[in-house]
Amino acid sequence: MSKSFANAPKPPALSADVITRFERGGSGQDTQNNIPSNVEKRETTKVDKGEEKTRRLSIDLPASLHRRFKTACSRADKKMVVEVMDFIQRRTEELEQD
Repeated sequence: MSKSFANAPKPPALSADVITRFERGGSGQDTQNNIPSNVEKRETTKVDKGEEKTRRLSIDLPASLHRRFKTACSRADKKMVVEVMDFIQRRTEELEQD
C-alpha cells in the first residue's frame, strides 16, 4: 500500500512581519542560551590566572587499546578525557622535575 502526500495539510504561509522578526532576531543572533538541560556542557580548563583556552590533541590508538581504555573508564565511572588529562598533568610534572 502506497501513501499519497498530495492531500497532506500544508503549513500556513509566513507573513512579511514574521520573516522580518526572524531575520532580526532569529538563528545566529540568539541572545539567550537555549541549550537543553540534558546536553552535556564542556568544561573550561581553569588555571591560576583564570580560564584558559583549550587546544585539541588527537592521537591514534590501536582499536583494542581504545576499547580497553573506554571499558575501564566506564567501569570506574570516569570520563576518558579526564583520565587522559590527569595522566598528562602527572607526566608533565615528572618530566619537568628531570
